[in-house]
Order: sequence, then structure tokens, then C-alpha cells
Amino acid sequence: MPIVDRLRAILQPFVRKGWGHWLRFALLLSGGVLLGHVLNHAPWLTQVRYSLYHREMMMRDRSQLYPKRTALVLLNDDDYWGDSYQSRTPLKRDVLASLLDKLDALGVNTVALDMDLRSPRPDDPNFEFTDYQAEDAKLVAAIERMCAAGHHVVLASSIQFGADGYTEMPSIYTAKLPKLPCVVRGYIQLPFDMRQIAGTLPLANGGQLDSMSLAVTGIADPTARADSSADTGHGFRFSEYLDEADFDKQLNGRSFVFSGNQIMKTDPAALRDQLVDKLVLVGANWHANGYGVGPLVDQHNSPGGMEPGVMLHANYVEAMLDRTGTFAPVSDSAAEIIEVGLVLALAVIGLFEIHVLWKWAALAVGLVLSLLLTYTLLQNLGLFLDFLIPLLMIVFHTLGEEVLGIWHEFRDLKRQHLKRHAEKSAVESRQEVNHEISAQ
Repeated sequence: MPIVDRLRAILQPFVRKGWGHWLRFALLLSGGVLLGHVLNHAPWLTQVRYSLYHREMMMRDRSQLYPKRTALVLLNDDDYWGDSYQSRTPLKRDVLASLLDKLDALGVNTVALDMDLRSPRPDDPNFEFTDYQAEDAKLVAAIERMCAAGHHVVLASSIQFGADGYTEMPSIYTAKLPKLPCVVRGYIQLPFDMRQIAGTLPLANGGQLDSMSLAVTGIADPTARADSSADTGHGFRFSEYLDEADFDKQLNGRSFVFSGNQIMKTDPAALRDQLVDKLVLVGANWHANGYGVGPLVDQHNSPGGMEPGVMLHANYVEAMLDRTGTFAPVSDSAAEIIEVGLVLALAVIGLFEIHVLWKWAALAVGLVLSLLLTYTLLQNLGLFLDFLIPLLMIVFHTLGEEVLGIWHEFRDLKRQHLKRHAEKSAVESRQEVNHEISAQ
């Protein structure tokens, strides 16, 4: 067969569809890309991503997965609803000071307090209620002792977004910072996408503020902090996501999660080996409405399931200090090329004169291949492709083509019905005319 005839045979299915089909295809493809951008930040879709992402992580061997650099002190119901903190808001800062002194005595180099320390009156940062002034003074004194010992403290800061951009809200320690050289501030708001590490935010006054996890990382390894902060755009994400089961592990006699009472009441000799080489993050994990009653406070949905916010900060620290468990997301342009390529491949299959069941089988194979592609990119090349949007584009395109096909068939049937009706009416009219002529 001549080459021209072969080319004509290959192009014939494309030409046979007509320009109307390809116009609809272009509109569907453009709409799918636009819809992908819109859905990329949809909260309900984010929850679906977390579920799929978690299932993908569970496919890996997690027996040796545990927090290597961090440890958590989770203030639980026994702490908050007990005699120590007496369920008070704001949290009793003199008790926090005692906890800080204990960790200091254990030789912990870095302690991060994931606690709300905002000033009660943002327009008057130096204001504090009389009943709390003595407690604040004890907390500041404990921090000073940490500084004197050569240790570090990361204090929680809060940010708000206004007309001029991000601003840092005043905290009870703001005026004391000049005499606290070992203190680093870190904002505690978490990113929209929990798979993405929170980085540095530019402030409206021209400065910058690190996230709590980035601040902790900077103390442990300034180079890792600089590398993480330099990631622009999407930043990087990590595959070795630690969930509560990973933090609850007991390995070689070591634990990674403690309660406040456990720290205060356990023999220091037993705790020193557990914590001396760890970055310790202190956070909330008590029930909101009473001892064991109501939801847990500061809980966030993530690829690891519902986790305390401080556990998420620890996850980010682990990822930044050990890049072997991290990977870069595929760029937007590369992702869109892959998305369009998948849709084009299915569109070509749709041109073939095959049974509709085979076309739906091709759709199913396309979905499976998309999942395998993303898993392969993640495991072997360290690249992350958010496969959910391509899958939605494929499904929407396929369904759109099927709906259009059914609509065209219905329109053709209707046109044929009207044509037959018109022909029948014409025949009946001619018969009536002939009958009248015959009668005359």
C-alpha cells in the first residue's frame, strides 16, 4: 500500500468526525483544564486527596518509620483537666515554666511551645491582666534560664492577613524579646495543603517570619533551613508522612510521645536518654468540653489522618532535616502536558470503530495507568504528580463525549422521525389530491 494511502487511512477517522466534533473536544479540554485549576483548591477535594495519599503511603514498608529527630510532649486530659493546668484558658504559664525548666534540666537543646501566646489586646501589646502578670514573669524567667544554659526556645506567633499583606500579631513576650537572645519566633498557622511544608512569609512591614517547623529546623541545621526556605512556588512535599502510630512506637526502649505529667513526674535519669538528643515540641491534645468529652482541640485532617497540630509541625521538621523522604512536585506546565496527553490518548481511542464497552475498558485502563504513573514517579524519581485532576479530566471528558453522543443519536432519531412523518404526510396529501381528481 502506498504511503499516501496509509496516511489517508490513518487520518480518515479524524477527518470523518468533522470540525464540529473537534470544536466540542477543544471546548471540553479547555473546560477540563480550567476546572482542574478551580478544583485544585477545593476543600472537599483536598480531603479526597488525603485519603488517596494515605492509602498510597500504606503500600510501603513502614516498620522502620519513626521520628528520628523530634519528640512530642502532648498535654492531654490528665494535664489540662487535672490539678496542674486546671482547665484554664489561657494556659497556666507558671506550669509551662516548670515544664520548660524540667526539659532544660534534662539537657534538651531546643524546645518549641506550640501554644497560643497572643496578647489579650492587640492594640496594646504591653497590656496584661494583673492575675497573669506573675505567671508571665515566671515563663520569661524560665526562658532566660534556657538561654543561660545555651539552649534554644521557639515560641508560637500568630499572623493575620490584611489589606497590606501578612502582619504578625503581638504576643505576651514581644516586649521581652531583647533580653531573650535564644528565642526564635515561628508562626503556627498550617498550610492549606498539609502535604506541603509551611515556609517563610513576607510581612507587610518588610520583614519575614518563619513557620514554627522552619524555625526549629533552622536551629538544628541552618543549611537545611536555608534549602527549605529557598524552595519557591509550591515548595517541596514529603512521602514519609508520620502518623500517630509512628509516633507511638517503642523502639530500643525509646519513646517519642510524652504527656506533661509524665515529664514532670518521671525520674530525670530515665528521661535524659530519651530526650537529650531530640527537638522537643510541646502542644495540645486534650478534649474541648471536659475530661474525655467533646472533640480533641487543635486537630487537623492530613494524609496521616486526624493529627494534633504539633504533630504536623514535627512532621515538617523531620522532612526538612531528612530529605531522603521528600520529593518535588511536578511543575504546573509539566503536569498540564501530562493531563492533556492523557485526554488526547483517550480521544484517539474514541475515534476507533469499536464497541462502547471496549471504550469504557480503555477509560478504566487509563485510570489505572495514571495511578501507576504517579506511584512510579514518586517512588523512583522523587517527583509528585497530583493524579486526581487528570483522573477527573479523563472522567469528565469521557462522560461529556458519551452525553454528546447520546444527544446526537437522539437528535438523529428525532430528525428521521420528522422526516418519515413529513414523507408520510406528503404521500397522504398526494393520495388525497389524486382521490379528488379521480372523484371529479
